[in-house]
Formats: sequence, C-alpha cells, structure tokens
Amino acid sequence: MKIAIASSGKDIESKISRFFGRAPFFIILDMEDKEIISSEVIENSSALQSGGAGIKTAQLLANKGVDAVISFSTGPNVFEILNKLNIKIYRATEGSVEENLALFKEGNLEEIKSQDNIRGRMGRRIR
Repeated sequence: MKIAIASSGKDIESKISRFFGRAPFFIILDMEDKEIISSEVIENSSALQSGGAGIKTAQLLANKGVDAVISFSTGPNVFEILNKLNIKIYRATEGSVEENLALFKEGNLEEIKSQDNIRGRMGRRIR
C-alpha cells in the first residue's frame, strides 16, 4: 500500500501540512504489513499555482500510484476525484508525519468516507 502524507517539510519529523492542495511536500511511503519498504519525498509543484491546486495535487498523487492520503481535509472536488480513483482519505491529527503514520498503522485515523465529513477543523472557511 502506498500512502501519501501532506507535509510541511521533507522528512518524517516534519509537521503535517494544514492543507492538501497547498501542502509544500508529500511524503510517500510504500508499506507492506505495516512496515515501510520504500519512501519518497515529492515537492508539490501545484502548491504555488493560482487555481486548481487541489485537483492538480490529486492527479500528481494518482500518477504516483498512491492508495491512500493522510491530510487534515480536502475540498469537495478533490474528495470526488480521489474517491473515483479509489484513493482513501484519512483525517490527519495535529503533530508530525511520524505521529500520524503511527496512528494510521494502529488504525486510529478516521477514514473520510463521505463528502459531509470532508472538512476538518483546518479546512477552508466559507465566506
């Protein structure tokens, strides 16, 4: 299973990014039986674009073959795209990439299965 974790930095000790489409980096971990067999850090080239960052980021991760994403929240369009691509979304908690990975391995991160539940505390505010 390949997992992409929205990160504010380039290593596992970095804090989780508060954003999906504008996350500066994604740490992609290829796991087998809850053990990391390989890892890759990618810079999110969509983070600095003016529009459609979430959709472009979803496509970037799909092209990397990820099976799951750990992020605070996604927008409804990103949720729909990831859902259609059978990429699961797990809600991150405050802390580091490493802490969220441990929670994921223990089965203690909430899987976001409905658009009614896509916005977390850190999601975009409606104006």
